[in-house]
Amino acid sequence: MCVEIIITEKEQIVLQNLANSLKNISPTKHIDLFLSLAKNASRGLPKRIQTILFEFNEKNKGSLLIKNLPVTDCPSTPENNKYHVGETTTLGILQAIFNQFLGEMVSYEAEGDGHLFQDMVPNRLLQTTQTSLGSKIELELHTEQAFSEVRPDYLSLACLNGDENAKTFILHLQDIIDHLSTEDVELLKKERWKIGVDMSFVMNGCKNDLRGPFSILNNNNGNWELIFDQDLMVGETTNASELIEKITNIYYDYREYVILKKGDLLILNNHKLVHGRSSFEPKFDGNDRFIIRSFILKNLKKIYGKTGNHNRMVAKEYS
Repeated sequence: MCVEIIITEKEQIVLQNLANSLKNISPTKHIDLFLSLAKNASRGLPKRIQTILFEFNEKNKGSLLIKNLPVTDCPSTPENNKYHVGETTTLGILQAIFNQFLGEMVSYEAEGDGHLFQDMVPNRLLQTTQTSLGSKIELELHTEQAFSEVRPDYLSLACLNGDENAKTFILHLQDIIDHLSTEDVELLKKERWKIGVDMSFVMNGCKNDLRGPFSILNNNNGNWELIFDQDLMVGETTNASELIEKITNIYYDYREYVILKKGDLLILNNHKLVHGRSSFEPKFDGNDRFIIRSFILKNLKKIYGKTGNHNRMVAKEYS
């Protein structure tokens, strides 16, 4: 079940003031300053919100939906993700403040031009692709960047403009465990799968190879974590291949969904959930679905020595 925060009118005023304090700092030109100020601003979040965020982080919960954030500037939906509009908005700034409370924002050189914020908008040329810019086909279930050792800990999605037909699907790893046999769960812990590289990363210079072998369930200091990708994962044995199909069927049977609306911020624990998205029909008229995507690590040590142009950007060769 998704943890939910509904922002009150009084809290909106506080959040608007926090966003205003960063309004003139570019997250592209002044990355360190912007993130330092966002981290400082996160300490000014209302205490009620801080308590919920802290518990979400410490207890490794799966998903958090923050509703009714102020949206004081809502630009037209661009035709592709090359304009980097979202990072200039109040909602984008607030997203950064919440992100920095939970951890540290990072970017990836091979996706979104290495920007901290990525505009997830329908792209007419990529409508039928398994990417965040597709729309005409369902985006299949996956862990974000399942192929990479430097995958984010959290995926952060802020909605500038929603679409009532676009469902963000989520399934918790516990639902997978609960609906598999003991033998199947034990197999999930073995390194029996390989994973290909996301198309969006390959398009931007990452080597298109098959990586692994990986296990689907991994024990991290007593915490079970999940790696999965319906589209890119290949089983090395017949039983391993059958488990991909079993997990996919569990997903279709038990998944929940969120329809993101203007002013929503959805944060997903990338180790506890798989997620996907339904198909929808954009009109390409400037009013289509517009999501600002960003990524969070709990600790920057994970990417030390693996960065490119700045210490928050993971170089393409390490993705």
